Amino acid sequence: MIHLRWLVFGLIALPFLEFATFFFVAGKIGFIGALLAVFLTSFLGIVLLKGGAKLLFAQVMRSGGVVLMSGEAARSGMLTAFAGLLLAIPGFVTDIIAVILLVPALRGFLTGRGVVMTGQRPPPPGVVDLEPADWREERRSPPADPRLGPPGKG
Repeated sequence: MIHLRWLVFGLIALPFLEFATFFFVAGKIGFIGALLAVFLTSFLGIVLLKGGAKLLFAQVMRSGGVVLMSGEAARSGMLTAFAGLLLAIPGFVTDIIAVILLVPALRGFLTGRGVVMTGQRPPPPGVVDLEPADWREERRSPPADPRLGPPGKG
C-alpha cells in the first residue's frame, strides 16, 4: 500500500517537476532550444518504440508465429520499450530516466547487478570456462601400439 501511495504521489508531482526542469533548462539554453530538445527527444522516443515493434514483428513473422526469448532478452526489450515510452513523453525528467534505462551499464545498477569490470572477455559460445580448482591436467603417454616400432626404424 505504501508503494502505491508513492506511485500516486510521483505521478501527481511529475508535471510540476517537468515544468520546473523545463524552465531551468530554458533559462540555461534559451526557450527555443529547450522546446526543440523536448520535441527531438519525443520524436526519438516514438522512433524507438516503432523500431522495436517492427523488429519484434519481423522476428515473429520469420519464426512462424513462435518467438523464444531468454529472460534477459525479454527484460532488455521491455526496458527499451519503456525507455521509448518515457522519451516520447515531453519533459527532461522522463528523458533522464529513459537514458538510464537505455544505457546497459546504468541499467545494471537499477536491477541490482551493477557493472563488474574484470578486464576479461566472455568465453566464446560453446566454451566452458572452469576455475582452476574445478579441473586438473593429466599427462599420459600415448597408448603403445605393437604395430609401430621405435622411431627411425622401419
